[in-house]
Amino acid sequence: MLSGLNICVGIDAGSSCSKLAYADNLGTRIIARCDGFDPLELREQAEIFFDEIILSCVIAIPDGLQSRRKDSMILQAEKSGFRDVHTITAQEAMCLGLGDDSRTLVCDFGASGFRAVIIEGGSVLDSAVIADVCGDEFDRSFAEYLRERRRMKKVDAELLREAKRIKHILSENDSRLWHNMTISREDFTRLAHFPVKRAYHTVSRLLRVWKPERFILTGGCAKIPAVREIFGGAEVIDDVIVRGAAAKALSLTKQEARKNITDTVARMREIRSEILKVEEKLTRSQKDRLYILFRQAEGINDAGIITLMENLIREIRNA
Repeated sequence: MLSGLNICVGIDAGSSCSKLAYADNLGTRIIARCDGFDPLELREQAEIFFDEIILSCVIAIPDGLQSRRKDSMILQAEKSGFRDVHTITAQEAMCLGLGDDSRTLVCDFGASGFRAVIIEGGSVLDSAVIADVCGDEFDRSFAEYLRERRRMKKVDAELLREAKRIKHILSENDSRLWHNMTISREDFTRLAHFPVKRAYHTVSRLLRVWKPERFILTGGCAKIPAVREIFGGAEVIDDVIVRGAAAKALSLTKQEARKNITDTVARMREIRSEILKVEEKLTRSQKDRLYILFRQAEGINDAGIITLMENLIREIRNA
């Protein structure tokens, strides 16, 4: 349960970039972003934005993760200060995040895998997964290319980080000087071209069979120019999944609010019965005070006002 908290946020737990969003009746706002999955940084950014403590979240977990990895992400969120942690799959978040009922092909091209999903009216009609076409595989191939260029013995963790960093730089620049060598965007594109074309071949089948009205590309790899070029007919929308997580968070918040209202109304009925038992002991001022509190509680369903009435009845009984 959400413990009566007013703010529940949605998180897209991307392995290369995570996002946090908040949804209300006015719309959805992207509040925070960070490299990797860092729920503490996301929560702190959100608390600065809202100037309130935030303890509830819905995390959109990448599809295909092992249970151990999923449990680790939940534990990490709890250790970062989130008391109420709920999860949905990235595919569920896609369905919630689209915001319309049109038939849509969504391609989530992330660090850990590629997934293409046909969605219509919030339901999945078809899907395809290619686990080995992903940002992590691009990084490993690019690191191997850099190793050969520098004639290094092996690819270590530092070189893998360098490959990832240069890949991001080449998304916005034509070339990068690295150890007195020019690494060009074309160098990376040659490595990525075949696997990206393989992914698009799968997408072409879904386009041909289902004829979707919309074609959306999302995920960290959507920033890579080679991917954008091959997926040229797709809208690039960065926030489909986090919007879905935020929509789920809003739904949970409304459910909790309805439960609180139901609980409050039931408790008010109980209090009316208790007042009848001590009615002869009430002074005029106590009757007026209870009347005012009832009017306030019925107007806003405030559990705090219920507590005030309970305390007043306790005082009367003990008098």
